[in-house]
Amino acid sequence: METKKPRNMTARGFLHKASGRVSADAFLASHKAWLLMGDLADFTAPILKALDEKDLMPTPALQAITDVVLAHMLATENAKAENALLNPKVAKVMPWMATIYNAKGEVQTRVKEDGSIEDLQKGFEKSSDADRWVDNRLFDGCPDWYGTVSHTTIINRHGDPLSTIILRDDSIARKLQLPKGAVMKAHSQTTSKLSFGVKCGNDRAIFSKG
Repeated sequence: METKKPRNMTARGFLHKASGRVSADAFLASHKAWLLMGDLADFTAPILKALDEKDLMPTPALQAITDVVLAHMLATENAKAENALLNPKVAKVMPWMATIYNAKGEVQTRVKEDGSIEDLQKGFEKSSDADRWVDNRLFDGCPDWYGTVSHTTIINRHGDPLSTIILRDDSIARKLQLPKGAVMKAHSQTTSKLSFGVKCGNDRAIFSKG
C-alpha cells in the first residue's frame, strides 16, 4: 500500500485552518515545527516561548501567531511583486489567488498529463477568470471540495485577505446551466383556402330544357 506523503504547510493553509474551530494549545503544538522554520521563526519564536513559559495563554498566543503569519505572508508577496517590477523576467505575481480545499481545509492536488502532481492553486489577473477556474475544478472534483478566491494584497478590516468562498453545488449549477435558445415570434396568418385545398369559382351551369 502506497503511503501518502505529508502535505507541506503554507501560510495560507495555516491561516485557513486557524480560522476554524480549533483548540489553540493543540493547534499550535501540532504546527510548532513549521512555525519555527525560516524567517518566520524570528517573529513566532518569542510568542511560542511565552506560551511555553505560561506567560501567555493559548488563545491570545494563537491570535498573535496568526497576525504574525498574515503580516509575514503579505510582506513576502509584496516583496515578490516589487521584485517582479524591477526584474521583468521574474514571474509576475497575480492579484487573485484561487485555491481548492477539502472539508479538512487541505489544499487539493491533481495529476497532470506528464504524471506530475500539482496543487490546485493558481494565480489570475482577473477575479472572473479565477471564479471560472474554481468552477471547473469543483465540477470535476470530490463532493467535499470547495474553493476560495482571495486577493493577494488587499485585506479587510479584520486583517484577513479579501476572499470569497465558492461552494461545489453552486459551481455545478453554473456549469449545468443550459444556454437560452433563439426566441421565435409566431405570426398569425389568414387564408381564403379551404382546409383541403379546393378552390371555389363563380362559374354558372346551364342545363338543357329539351
